Amino acid sequence: MSLGNNIKKFRKELGLTQEELAGILCVTSQAVSKWESEAGLPDTAQIVPLARALNVSTDALFGFGRESYDMAAAEKILKEADTLRDSGSQMEGALKAADFLDGKCEEDIFNYRVLMCYVQSVAHLSRFVSYNGLFAEDEAIWQKYVKAAVNRGTQVIRYSGEKELIEKCHYALAWIYWHKQDFTKGREHIAALPSIANNMLQETINSYYCSAESAKEGEWLRFETWRDSVRDNFQNFIRAINKQFVYTAETSMWSCPFEETERHCLWALSVMDRFMNRKEMIAHCQGFYRETVKYLVAAYLRNGKLEQAADLWKNLMQKIDEYVRFCDEEVAAVKGQKALLIKKFGEKSANNMEGYTREWIDSKLQFILNQLKSWCDDVVWSKFEKLRLS
Repeated sequence: MSLGNNIKKFRKELGLTQEELAGILCVTSQAVSKWESEAGLPDTAQIVPLARALNVSTDALFGFGRESYDMAAAEKILKEADTLRDSGSQMEGALKAADFLDGKCEEDIFNYRVLMCYVQSVAHLSRFVSYNGLFAEDEAIWQKYVKAAVNRGTQVIRYSGEKELIEKCHYALAWIYWHKQDFTKGREHIAALPSIANNMLQETINSYYCSAESAKEGEWLRFETWRDSVRDNFQNFIRAINKQFVYTAETSMWSCPFEETERHCLWALSVMDRFMNRKEMIAHCQGFYRETVKYLVAAYLRNGKLEQAADLWKNLMQKIDEYVRFCDEEVAAVKGQKALLIKKFGEKSANNMEGYTREWIDSKLQFILNQLKSWCDDVVWSKFEKLRLS
């Protein structure tokens, strides 16, 4: 869209007349009319005040970041990247996924979802640079990844206009700078992220709106809409809590006394068990539960507690078997009508349940076992293998 059309569009979105916009900018209404009809252009000194008056960025004013992109293509690319990430060792998979996404970014520089995932892949890769010495022999290679991630993340943040993608880029860039020990730049990205600290969250009031807006449709629909909104709220809250559980388990396993790691992980697993008493919450706990178990098993192995490690692993296998059956039954019950599955469990849960096949989880479990094996010596691993398979 042209500058004139953009000015007109943003003005109307704010409900301003040409005269009102002119008054804000201290220009004549004829000047605004000329800008919108493209009979004239605003002076360069007026661009920033104009953008502020219209409540948009200067980039948006000139039409940057409004390109559409192929969502279906993006989802296909992301699935391929996930498959690569789970192949080989954890470090090899991370490198393959980053290189694959790098190529896809070059093919379509305006597919912001793919660009965002590349930034995430470099954030994931950064842990191997910090802890495994990846690229230690050639720092320049790593700097190329970082530069590309910063450039692409900045492009998404400045031009995409999609809140979710922007926040994910800020989050990933914060991790990259954390691993680089550049805390000043990292905190700039942290500051751009939403926080639960003030407790003024969309979720806490959204369900009230859902209920009131649908009230005219009848009592049952009002209850149903409110119920679905509350379900989605709890799913979001639970995912946030579970993510903190896993991050704490990972850090604790590597850095804290064993007793602290065990205490945290057992508490986290007990909380997730309670969350999963509601069927609608199971999909939002399974992956986090699995990761927390992984770190606790690793802690047990590193401290010679092989029987506890084996028992914990067997318990995880039982829960996974139950969830596979649960997914199979619920997916079969809707007879191909995914909308019914979404209505009952929510979209994210429905997607998880559809993809949670025996084949998929077996590949994930093998990946975890390879990780655990790499974290302990051969003698300990051999004893653990006998115990967990007995």
